[in-house]
Amino acid sequence: MKNIVVDACCLINLVAAGHILPNPSSTSKPKTKWFPDKLHVSATVMREALYVKQADLDDPTKLVKSEIDLSKLIQQKILHGCDIEGMHESRLFVECAANLDDGEAASLAIAKSRSWTLATDDRLAAKFATSMEVGVLNTAQLVKMWALHSLASEAVIEEALKNIQTYAKFVPREQSKGYDWWGKHTPNV
Repeated sequence: MKNIVVDACCLINLVAAGHILPNPSSTSKPKTKWFPDKLHVSATVMREALYVKQADLDDPTKLVKSEIDLSKLIQQKILHGCDIEGMHESRLFVECAANLDDGEAASLAIAKSRSWTLATDDRLAAKFATSMEVGVLNTAQLVKMWALHSLASEAVIEEALKNIQTYAKFVPREQSKGYDWWGKHTPNV
């Protein structure tokens, strides 16, 4: 099992999918088995990933904010909380924060120090991670891993990707890994 530390953008995308990370504020539950690897989220990212959009119950044509309660996901051991620990990680955080937002900097410092993989869609964070010899995954790769592990049907995969595009307003860049897979599974989106 691989340890992956997820930044805010990837975390919000996974919650928005509706099938991958359940949004505890929502009444819907994931329809497929969770994930093959252990996902961690830093305390800094917990403070950043506050809400995801969802359809308004009174008017489904409108989107409203829905709070993400990460404490419930951590209690359920769907996510694992972590924080900057010790001088080494603190120094790495400060070094990364000079060029990155705090969530990406904290996630990268933790990933580097603990030999974990970083999950981010932020190009600059991915570039820094690569230069620091830290493995990087993006949302498309995480969703593909989930789809393969859960044996999700084509319809469920398509719905998860559509939800990410609708509720998190995310579509992978054409140059990013997993872009072709994403496009193959979103023919009607």
